[in-house]
Amino acid sequence: MSKQPRKQRLARHTAPLHRRHREMAAPLDRGLRHRQEERGYIYPRSIPVRTGDRVLIVRGEGRGSKGRRISQVDRRARKVYVDGFTYHKSDGTELQRPIDPSNLVVINPDWSDVRRRRILDRVNEGIEWTEETVAELEAAEDEYEAEVTGVDPREADADAEADADDDSGEKEARDWSVLTVPELKAELKERGLPVSGRKAELVARLEEGE
Repeated sequence: MSKQPRKQRLARHTAPLHRRHREMAAPLDRGLRHRQEERGYIYPRSIPVRTGDRVLIVRGEGRGSKGRRISQVDRRARKVYVDGFTYHKSDGTELQRPIDPSNLVVINPDWSDVRRRRILDRVNEGIEWTEETVAELEAAEDEYEAEVTGVDPREADADAEADADDDSGEKEARDWSVLTVPELKAELKERGLPVSGRKAELVARLEEGE
């Protein structure tokens, strides 16, 4: 790596995705690492974030003690998106706010990916990572997250799935024709769709967007 800032900026801008994957790492919670070390498992100090990890926002806007789940990872922009952390545009559209991984602390990593378990293989010798071992590891992480945030992550995920099912059912059962033209235009505006035309056209546009 060159000492010249212009070459460093160029290398960062043109970095391939596998290098950006390594750069997008977040520290593991210190309390979680100590808890697992007492049980005989050694965790690395930091790991590249991935979809499914549960994190705490510790710096910047949105910081607090509420655990959130990473819903999307954008390697090209080096940003991540978490559930429930959104903002509203001037037209009322709600979007997820991008976060830098350095502002996060992982409190409950997702070990479902076999390739990711190789991180544990490098720092733990003589441990066979069977499905029972991984299940025991994840159960301990869920218990730790519940202690830190006061919310059981399994119950939170179940509630989120139930809310998603309810929302999908409401969308399927909704009859757009009973709304007035201003109400239809407001719905179209929230979805970023054109608001011009007669009522029948507005209804058709909403039905196509579902």
